[in-house]
Amino acid sequence: MLEYFVVEIFMTVCLAVPAMRVLVTGAFGNIGSNTIPQLTERGYQVRCFDLQTKRNEKTAHKIARRYTVEIIWGDIRSEDDVRRAVRDIDYIVHMAAILPPMSEQNPDLTWEVNFGGTDNIVSVAEEMGSLSKFIYTSSIATYGHSTGRGPPKTASDPQVAIDAYPKSKIEAEKRMRESSLPWTVLRLGAGISVDLEWLGQSMSGEMFHIPREQRIEFVHPKDVGLAITNALSADTVGKILLIAGGERCRMTYREFMKRTLETLGIGMLPDSAFIVPKSDEDYYHTDFMDTSEAETLLHFQTRTLDDYLDDLRKELGWRRRVMPLVRWYIRRRLLAASPYYKR
Repeated sequence: MLEYFVVEIFMTVCLAVPAMRVLVTGAFGNIGSNTIPQLTERGYQVRCFDLQTKRNEKTAHKIARRYTVEIIWGDIRSEDDVRRAVRDIDYIVHMAAILPPMSEQNPDLTWEVNFGGTDNIVSVAEEMGSLSKFIYTSSIATYGHSTGRGPPKTASDPQVAIDAYPKSKIEAEKRMRESSLPWTVLRLGAGISVDLEWLGQSMSGEMFHIPREQRIEFVHPKDVGLAITNALSADTVGKILLIAGGERCRMTYREFMKRTLETLGIGMLPDSAFIVPKSDEDYYHTDFMDTSEAETLLHFQTRTLDDYLDDLRKELGWRRRVMPLVRWYIRRRLLAASPYYKR
């Protein structure tokens, strides 16, 4: 009888406590759309903030069909929009950013969004004064070319602004760390989407500018979402944590591309289509990462490349059956985008 009353009192107290409210900026991108489901399943009230584009509306509709979320459309550069988004929020997960290759095509916009937008939301959050935690997602790109120190990359390794994107993220990190907020920085590794539209856009000429022997530590985007979700309640304030898949997810770019392209039914492309590095500057920014502290605190490394490829097969669905018919055409289009390929 006593146990019954204890349980009843406990449940009454739990139900009386309102759910904690989380603002997710850049909510409908690759990582955001893999984070929101995990936040809602954990009991958080989620407010999504992003630009109102056709692509984002499509993703928002897909999420809203399955999960209860609040959606606020706006521009991270607008103080009024950000104030609407931040009102009555307990936690902020700030992911809104311009990513490569668009970041290098429009460096001024990249600075306005990635640094200016971060400065904007940090300033508004500082005024609010009651935030439990501010999580900022940064990138392995802030380390510059992967030669030099390492592997693996660590949180204390120097950051190098080799182009517009890492420059904006480095300065945004600095603004965050110098703020009065209870901040956490998560530097993300290579988390590739299984969304076919996003994947198709990423398979452009840019894919050939990465050397075949480039080191990559893959991380499943769902595991990134898990890391972010767990970081809300973990002891992470004032920490910079590296988020990648762990030793099981370490490979070369050639291995990653071979397995991914074979899963898509396209098949690996000729080695001659990819850059042959002649100097350190020819290497990309991906590398192996020291995730030991992050994994100890966040317990997020649950998936590997095999899981990603399984998800990719499910996403392909019926398209796998028609791929043999169009494989030659896709390969020709991809090779035509390579500046290195010679017939």
